[in-house]
This record gives sequence, structure tokens and C-alpha cells, in this order.
Amino acid sequence: MEYRQLSPETVPGFLKDIPSMQKIFSDLDDLEVEEVGDGNLNFVYKVRQRKNPEQTVVIKQAVPFLRIVGESWPLSRTRMNFEIQALEHHTKYCPQHVPQIYYSSTDMSLVVMQNLNRHEVLRGEMILGKIFPKLAEHISSFLANTIFPTTDWCLTGGEKKAMVGRFINPELCKITEDFVLTNPYEDHETNVYHDEVTQADKDYLQQDSQLKVAVAEMKYIFMNHSEALLHGDLHIGSIMANEEETYVIDPEFAFFGPIGFDVGAFIGNLFLAYCAHEIRQPMLGREPFEYRNWILQTAEETWNKFQSKFEANWVAHEQNFPHSYWSYPEGRIGFALQRQRFLRHIFEDTIGFAACKMMRRIYGLAKVADIAEIPDLKARLDVERNVMRMAKGMVKQRSAFRSIEELTALAQEISPLR
Repeated sequence: MEYRQLSPETVPGFLKDIPSMQKIFSDLDDLEVEEVGDGNLNFVYKVRQRKNPEQTVVIKQAVPFLRIVGESWPLSRTRMNFEIQALEHHTKYCPQHVPQIYYSSTDMSLVVMQNLNRHEVLRGEMILGKIFPKLAEHISSFLANTIFPTTDWCLTGGEKKAMVGRFINPELCKITEDFVLTNPYEDHETNVYHDEVTQADKDYLQQDSQLKVAVAEMKYIFMNHSEALLHGDLHIGSIMANEEETYVIDPEFAFFGPIGFDVGAFIGNLFLAYCAHEIRQPMLGREPFEYRNWILQTAEETWNKFQSKFEANWVAHEQNFPHSYWSYPEGRIGFALQRQRFLRHIFEDTIGFAACKMMRRIYGLAKVADIAEIPDLKARLDVERNVMRMAKGMVKQRSAFRSIEELTALAQEISPLR
């Protein structure tokens, strides 16, 4: 099948040629199509049957350029191949938190999947101050259950290397290397500043030698530590949820990298929301304490539950496939020490990458609406300065933090919980 970019007008004809769509739609001649993509990369179409709107799918298609910039920034469509493979992996190990896939095509660079029409994008709902009581439970399960099966603790060396080869994703990794781990920390043309940002604010990020060394270390880790298959872009805009269910979407950035990158991306976004809601809760006519406290509790529970579940998966695997390496009288103690040290390593990376994800959203090209859409620029700047102060302390002192609770205490020290 030859590639062509779909449009709302051509989607119905395309779906009519897919036999499996007849199981979803009772009438393929009566479809309503809406383009709803608000991301940086792809086009997304919601398709419903007019007379039976419960008959519905979503189509996500990659185009050969970076959507947020336009056709002047070419980008290979092969990123959809990585997304399809990642969705298949996530479905295998954590189907309850992944949308169902109905059809995929590497030729057309698209996937047809379940329409999560009873769920909303988490970022938008959190901006509105909605609480998701099962979020930490669900995301920690997704992380532990999709990441552990692709580590060296689970796969043979040959299996791991073959899988790494299938997920070499240079173009999208380059986006992360540039826009998360390089450009915000220098005077770069892609950075975006609002009118209240001063030169001193820029210098606070871009002329701190210790910070720049720390970020360079995180970039090296990102580029060289192929620990496990990652989602690669696990912020709160890549999650759809309601009070009972949580789905992780958009894994086109999938690659083998440091485990702390995914965990840190999610936790870093929670800290961004925590800082933003010092302003946003009063904007909603509420006292900030309850909601901001829930955000901090979610950050703590996510790390603590992830750590427990990842270790439980590791122990279960060793029980099911005993390794002679630990077959000696003190082997149980040695195995426990190995787990402890490795989880400590993940925690340090989590802190460092969370910080980088936080900082890039302030001066980098792609902002987060939590902060960027605060209308009072002076209030927004106060939030941004809190984010910068917290993130700098995190990445520069990442080896000094002994628990997630110390991180949430830092958040409260910089932006008091009241």
C-alpha cells in the first residue's frame, strides 16, 4: 500500500478497505471524522458512526515532518513503526493500561485503535483540578510490568541485543537529546521566553557550570545506558484516564534507555503541576492545599509502588528461573543487595531526568499548559522560578536524596504547601 496522508474527507474510504472495520462499524458509509491531534508530531482522527456513536475508533498517522514546526522540519515516518512495536509489547505485559489495537500499517504509518471516549487527557483534567485516586497504582504497574521484562535481569544477552536493535530510534531520540537535554541550557534559537523573563532568569539556567555538567551527565546516560525498553515520552499528556481506568498512549519515542528516564518523566510532570497549582487552585476558586497535597502523595506513591513492583517481578523471575550465580549459602543476601543497589541507581536517574524534564518545559520549545497558560505573566514567572530552583537542586544533588519523601519535602520548601 502506497503512503498517503489522510484527511477527514479520505478517512472513511480508507476504513472501508480494511476488513476488520466491518466488525466495529455496522455502516461504513455513515462515518463522522474529526481531526483532534494537539501533539507535536502526528495527526489524530476520531471516527464515529453517526447513528451509532458508540461504534468508534481513533486513527493516528505519522507524517513526514514535525507537525509543531511544519514541512520545513522533515521527520521520518518510521517513528510509527516504533510506536506499533511498543504498543504490542505494552499490550503483552500490561493490557489493562493500553488501548486496544484494531489495525496497523507500516506502509501508511498509522494505527487504528480503541477510542478512549470515556477518558480524558490527564494534563487537561489536572489543570481543572480533578483528582485521580488510582493514578499512582496504575502508572506504577505500567512502568514495572512493561520495563522489567526487557531488562538484562529477565532476558538473555542475545535476546536483549536483538530487541535493542529493533528499537534503535535515532530521530526521536535526537529530539530528546536536543530539546530536553541541550537547547534549554544554552542561548538557542528554539528557546521561547515570555516578556517577564529577565536575562538573569536565563543566566540562572544557562550559565551555571555545575548545572550544565550535571545535565551533560544525564544526556550521556540517556544516550548510552540501554537498560530497558522505554515509552520514551511518559508525561501527563501521554496518559488518558478517568477515576477508575488509566491508559498510556503515544509511545512513538520508544527506545532502549535508562529506566529512570520514564519514571522521572512522569514524576517531573507531577512536580510541574504541583508548582503550577499554587496559582491554578486560586484561579479555580479553591484553597491550594488539598489538591497540591494529592499531587505530592501521587509522586511518592508512584515511586514507592514502582520500586516494590519492579523488585517483586525480579524476585518472581529468579524463583521461576533460578540462576546458579546465587546458589550458595549467602546467595539470598547477595541477591537482595544487588536489587537494592540497582533500584538505588534507578532512583538517582529518576531524580536527574525528572529535573531535566521540568527545566526544558520552562524555556524549551514545547511548553506545558499547566504553566504556560497562566494568564498573569508575573505569577507565571514566580511558578517558573520555583520550578527552576527545585529542578536545579534535584539534578545537581541527585545522589544525595535518599527517598522520594525527601524530594516532596524539597518541593514544599520551595513552594510551601498551604
